[in-house]
Amino acid sequence: MNHTGPRDAFMLDDGNDFIVMPQPPSLLQRAARAVAMLLGIVWALPLTLFGMLMALPVLCRRGEVRLVRSRTPALLFSGPLADYLLERHPFGAMSAMAIGHVVIAERRSLTARILTHELAHVRQAACWGPLFPFLYLGASAWALLRGEDAYWNNVFEIEARKAERHRT
Repeated sequence: MNHTGPRDAFMLDDGNDFIVMPQPPSLLQRAARAVAMLLGIVWALPLTLFGMLMALPVLCRRGEVRLVRSRTPALLFSGPLADYLLERHPFGAMSAMAIGHVVIAERRSLTARILTHELAHVRQAACWGPLFPFLYLGASAWALLRGEDAYWNNVFEIEARKAERHRT
């Protein structure tokens, strides 16, 4: 096994095989990730502001807001009004929804899997910014044109479901 650098750590597993432990990110890599995260937040800001506007009534009606610290941070809003509105959403009942860097979720049905799914949509919003709602609707329309389900065959939903399966 080649030694890839002085900062790599080696371990022996039970079979006496070497396992290379990846080196921690350099200062430059950490700085680049921070800049990319900030650019994603700014790029998605119009969506996030709209999401905050939609979440404001939830907060005013005995709701709460929490900061979700993940690869892409988000504000998580929940409360009785969120429960009521998500159960009666015009497109069908849902457990949560993401708008920019805002996640509005039902209190009783929010799980790590659902939050992981919604955080995938937050990352999509950070990537596509104000274009995201139009691309999402376009992906649903494309699925319908192919005779498929607009939700289950939407590429953004497929990606979010993959994130659920690969969460750590």
